[in-house]
Amino acid sequence: MSDIDAGFGSAVPPPPRPVEHAGADASGWWISVLGGLALIVLGVWMLTNLFESVVVLAWLVGISLIVAGVVEVLALHGGEGVDWPVWLAGALLVAAGVAVLVWPDITLWAIAVLAGIVLVLDGVLRMLVALTHRDRDDMPFQLAIGGLSIALGVVVLAWPEATLVVLAIVLGLRFIGTGLVAIGVGWQLRRFAS
Repeated sequence: MSDIDAGFGSAVPPPPRPVEHAGADASGWWISVLGGLALIVLGVWMLTNLFESVVVLAWLVGISLIVAGVVEVLALHGGEGVDWPVWLAGALLVAAGVAVLVWPDITLWAIAVLAGIVLVLDGVLRMLVALTHRDRDDMPFQLAIGGLSIALGVVVLAWPEATLVVLAIVLGLRFIGTGLVAIGVGWQLRRFAS
């Protein structure tokens, strides 16, 4: 009996949908992709427009923190069992962004300390979510983004007197990394939607 006779020459059926994503709401995949693209654009803009004005950059940092908080929640909206840590991390980023917008003329030290604390807390929460949901496919990415967020937060806290340009570079890199992860999550959800 040849391979063709045994049925090996016929089309191979697609693999079954992974069990861990069976309950994920894939209808909003495009929200995650658009949010990721917005974060990448904001991150690149921060890296290429290092303004001299503390007020202008403070506004940019505040808006970027708010967008990052919203995207963090939207990127994982279909994830099962990650409700409160994701919402808390997103709320911390939004709160930090609102604080910077309300007081755009506060000192560089206050902006750096606030951003550093939020980055560390966000990284810790993201790593906790990743460690408590080890069976998820994106666990290594979540751990990496959480570790990057903690490292960047520690750098910002260690250098509170650093210029706002350094803070813009640190946040720009973080937003690009988070945006890439959000696009990856959205693209993966898109595959499950089809």
